[in-house]
Amino acid sequence: MKLFWKIRNIFLSLFSLKTVGARALVLQKDHILLVKHTYLAGWYTIGGGVDAGESGLQALIRELKEEVGVILQESPSILGFYHNRYEKRDDYVIVYVCKKFEKEEVTSKEISEARWFPLNALPPDISPSTKRRIEEYLGLRSLSDVW
Repeated sequence: MKLFWKIRNIFLSLFSLKTVGARALVLQKDHILLVKHTYLAGWYTIGGGVDAGESGLQALIRELKEEVGVILQESPSILGFYHNRYEKRDDYVIVYVCKKFEKEEVTSKEISEARWFPLNALPPDISPSTKRRIEEYLGLRSLSDVW
């Protein structure tokens, strides 16, 4: 799986393809749900790519259900719209805030672990972009448009 993602990133950077992603801050009181992927180190927000013909919200709903069994009970708000140039890619990411949902047990090939963390005690190996989004949500840093 890791090799696939490396090849994908090289392909996207060579051909300057734009991608769109949807990610979520899934919040329950003072906790956030984060995931570890099978192909990346560290903790991340939940989400993934927007498929052809999908809206950002449709992609988010699909990814939440597939990856962690979250089913939204109301429309999420949007935290921000970000541009990511990591590895010379041209990614755009919509980050949603999800507070009202139900959760089912699921198994995902992409997710090795999902865990709730207190917002004031995030894991040391959280991804930098995930930490920035949480800090923006909490008002600890100004909103940015850069991932």
